[in-house]
Amino acid sequence: MMTQVYLGLGANIQPQASLQAGMDELRLAFGKVDMSPVYRAPAVGMDGPDFLNMVVGFQCPMSHTQLMQWIRATETKHGRKRPADGSHTPCNHGLDMDLLLFGSLVDEQSKVPRPDILSCAYVLQPLADLVPHLRHPVAGITMAELALSCGLEQPLWVIELSL
Repeated sequence: MMTQVYLGLGANIQPQASLQAGMDELRLAFGKVDMSPVYRAPAVGMDGPDFLNMVVGFQCPMSHTQLMQWIRATETKHGRKRPADGSHTPCNHGLDMDLLLFGSLVDEQSKVPRPDILSCAYVLQPLADLVPHLRHPVAGITMAELALSCGLEQPLWVIELSL
């Protein structure tokens, strides 16, 4: 069974190369991958260079658990270091991949849908660009409606990249 999945990709260390590596890995594993525009955004909650962020969507044959294992292995392969305790401490990142939506799954423990959709412009705007008519599985309104109504004030700039 295939599940429609949306991931957020971001990087602030060699960000163009990191995003390209992420796209290459995604295409190799899943075939056709739809992608949003790429945005540059200031680092949030830490000091460091600006991030490049985007959202991708694809059909996934894996279970949620299998996909999370694949994401962690891919991030590690491309420079992401996570603390042993699993916390999300501010640091500079090579490739960062966050599962935003896994079909219609709602699982608070697994953080699906990812809370960042509702609180971070660098997640919501590219998701709304990619799938404006997709309804958030908890909020019940479309990504475009969320983007218009949320009032997130983080500055974002579209970056022209060919990935």
